[in-house]
Amino acid sequence: MADRPHDLSDLYLAPVLLAIEARIEELGRLDMDGLAYEVALESDTRDTTRQLREEALLKTLTHLTETHHWTLSWDPRGLRLAHDAHTFVLGIPAIFRDYLENGPGR
Repeated sequence: MADRPHDLSDLYLAPVLLAIEARIEELGRLDMDGLAYEVALESDTRDTTRQLREEALLKTLTHLTETHHWTLSWDPRGLRLAHDAHTFVLGIPAIFRDYLENGPGR
């Protein structure tokens, strides 16, 4: 028997995951200047430190997306989505790692 959703959070996982994954793909196609522009536009956050860049990129990834209480955070392997005891990690493109580590224009 297939494992079925146990609650609303489980039910919303697929649409949240698909929306975030599509956003990762869209932003991952940009060059550094394009990514920095999109992050600045959609997060309205400064990018002067790594912590600020992490927060800004998370805001950009979830911009206009209802996450249904799934939270996003950074993981050494990529982007972690979590809700209660459920958690998994999505891979991120190299441009994200470069942006987070070095910032735009550096």
